[in-house]
Amino acid sequence: MIFDRIKSLLKHTAVYGLGDLLGRAVTLLLVPVYARLLTPEQNGVINLAFAFIAFSSVFYSLGLNQALVRHLSRSADPEIQTRRFSSAFWLLLGLGLLLSSIMWTFDQTLAHLLLDTADFADLFRLIAVIILLDALAEPLFTLCRARQKSATYAAVRLVQHTLQLGLTMYLIAGLGYGPRAIFWSNGISSAFALLVLLPVGFRHLRLTFSVRTLRELLTFGLPFVPSALAMLVITLSDRFLMKWFLGLESVGVFSVVGKICLPMQLIVRVFRAAWAPAVLSIPDPEESRAVVARVTTYFLLGAVFFFLCISAFARELILLVAGPQAAQYLPGANLVPPVTLAFVASGIYIILTAGVFAEGRARMLPGIVGAGALLNAAINVIFMPHFGMITAAWSTLAAYGLMVILLHISVQRFYPVVYEYRRLAKIVCTGAVVFLAVTGYVEDGTAAGLLARILFLLAYPLILWGWHFFKVGELRDLCSMVRFS
Repeated sequence: MIFDRIKSLLKHTAVYGLGDLLGRAVTLLLVPVYARLLTPEQNGVINLAFAFIAFSSVFYSLGLNQALVRHLSRSADPEIQTRRFSSAFWLLLGLGLLLSSIMWTFDQTLAHLLLDTADFADLFRLIAVIILLDALAEPLFTLCRARQKSATYAAVRLVQHTLQLGLTMYLIAGLGYGPRAIFWSNGISSAFALLVLLPVGFRHLRLTFSVRTLRELLTFGLPFVPSALAMLVITLSDRFLMKWFLGLESVGVFSVVGKICLPMQLIVRVFRAAWAPAVLSIPDPEESRAVVARVTTYFLLGAVFFFLCISAFARELILLVAGPQAAQYLPGANLVPPVTLAFVASGIYIILTAGVFAEGRARMLPGIVGAGALLNAAINVIFMPHFGMITAAWSTLAAYGLMVILLHISVQRFYPVVYEYRRLAKIVCTGAVVFLAVTGYVEDGTAAGLLARILFLLAYPLILWGWHFFKVGELRDLCSMVRFS
């Protein structure tokens, strides 16, 4: 039964991944364009602008999307679902129009404040439109997730990001729009997603607004706002500190090199889309906890291997992406291991939130994420002026590590899960051994060096097998899961 549940989770994760993997691959495919056709300073402008979008989006959503995932997944009554979805959507529409109007009005002020120039004031008008469109489309995507309509979700995401890819490449390489190309293509693709998903929303959208229902949704959703802001402090605030301490060029280098780690981030992203609805769909609490324990083991097993692969070939990936401009970005190759490992830790954190969703304990998250944010900010402020960009990578990993520890201790009190600690320890020890072995060859670009790294990576599953990690018949079950039979 556990394998059936995990197989279903893997199926939905893979379908979400089809849309997000091929869709988010837009970012990966555009990295060579950014690195070769834009300067590090221009990449810095793009990175800071998207950091602003991420922070602003939190105030547009108020945690209602997380609340909709929980409440729509747990109710089969069409009338209740309609009332909940409609109340949330109309509030998001009104709030979004208000905030975007303010942003549009103060575009020059924002440009001066964040970028030290009014030359990019028009970007903030574009951003006002983009965030509004995304804020209205997100509850429609959430509806697809809650109803486990992963095929619809994936198809729209796929086309949306493919459109964004084509437009961005044309506007940058063909018309020379520079950084503005990214935001124009983003706005057009976001408008497409909203228009396509509106028919899905119309089935549940009515001219009704329930204050009582909205209060219920906000009770669960609002605690996600401070935790989301704190999470953004962990993942994005270092960009602003980097600009302050090291300059805009460093922000650009960090952003391009950081995108080398996108495969790991993408795995976490698509897993997050499927995780909460999958756990909430299991009626038996004991079975749910057993699934959480086994998923933790399998996630760490795969994530550590991805971490090793990306870390082993970081320099080659930068050379491939940046081409003639690689010399500007190679100094950041040492950022790749800690940034990738931070994404692994964020995936474990997402798994641990299963108890939060199942028991409705979202109020505990702000304190936990806030502690991570404080640690992150303190490390960056104290050490970045002395150690440079690498501080941002390690501070992010330290913050996620602290959050995993605090959330695990807290959730175990009301949602006890019997994790496979011995198997998890074997994965961590094996990963550490292989990483140390690979590290000695990362600077060796010869055929012998590449072969050595490949052999060490192949040793990862062999060491686990030698340490009796796999249970009897488990490999067969894992193979059956990936066939979705």
